[in-house]
Amino acid sequence: MLRPQARTTRRHWETLSDDQLLDTELMTDDPESLPNLVYELPAGDEEPYVEYKYDLRKSEREMFSCVHGHHQHLAGFVMRKGGSRFLVGWICAKSIYGEDFEKYTADFDAAVSRQDALRRVREIKVAIHPFVEYLNAISSSEVFRYFNRVRGQLETQMPWVFDTLPAAASMDRHIIGAALPKRLCAPGLDVRQEFSRLMADFAAAQITLAGEPEKAAKLIGAIRSKMEGLAKRTEAILDTLREVEDFFQPAVLVAICKLANEHDNPKRRKYEAGLLSLSCKREREKTTITMPKGFELPSRKPLETFRSALAGVNV
Repeated sequence: MLRPQARTTRRHWETLSDDQLLDTELMTDDPESLPNLVYELPAGDEEPYVEYKYDLRKSEREMFSCVHGHHQHLAGFVMRKGGSRFLVGWICAKSIYGEDFEKYTADFDAAVSRQDALRRVREIKVAIHPFVEYLNAISSSEVFRYFNRVRGQLETQMPWVFDTLPAAASMDRHIIGAALPKRLCAPGLDVRQEFSRLMADFAAAQITLAGEPEKAAKLIGAIRSKMEGLAKRTEAILDTLREVEDFFQPAVLVAICKLANEHDNPKRRKYEAGLLSLSCKREREKTTITMPKGFELPSRKPLETFRSALAGVNV
């Protein structure tokens, strides 16, 4: 049987794009289980190349038979030629194909390292992608407009309530009679701007993942911590938006009316709680602020899913 002349075979992984490398197995613990395995050198003009390596010298399994002379071995390569695979021991691999097992292993380890980096980066990207869509959906919704409408109406139409509510919210709920919203009327609050900063910081963290996989993989721990912080900020914004619903709860409206009627010039103004509404009666007019009909809070399920996905990210 003619033996192939010694030459350097092309490295299978070196022909793969990063996308292909992500889902390509580079090692096998059971080469004899691979499909299309033959035990004689296949005919044909195709150039054989190394598809897998294996090193089971520390195992107790039976030895493999090399296709060249059927030498027994436990370390070598699965070679691919056309549609066929065949096993070549490490000695024949060096003498016939010019493929030094130790040097191959060093180069191979670099490919494995890159593959691991690619997979880890993909793992956190998979966790991030649906959450980005969730944030985009919140950004394009009407929730901020409705929040600002209620806040603006309180500020212009019931200024005593607007100015007093933040301090009253810090008082003992048992004395007040309810837990009052803490941020709905907070001075200088711009929840839309807070959300825009959140999305900008989120985008900045994502840019880190767009660089070289090996560099990005080293930063995954820091990126995950950053994402966990952004998840907390998202939760805080959702808590703030929820204060619209909290404000129009019956117990809260009653508590606000009680405070207002006792302290906001009761001779000139009287506050009344209605169904999802707060009214202020003056001598000749009545102002009513109602819960916006279209107000709908974003679901928190994507946030919970995001946190669970982050917890499973390999750092």
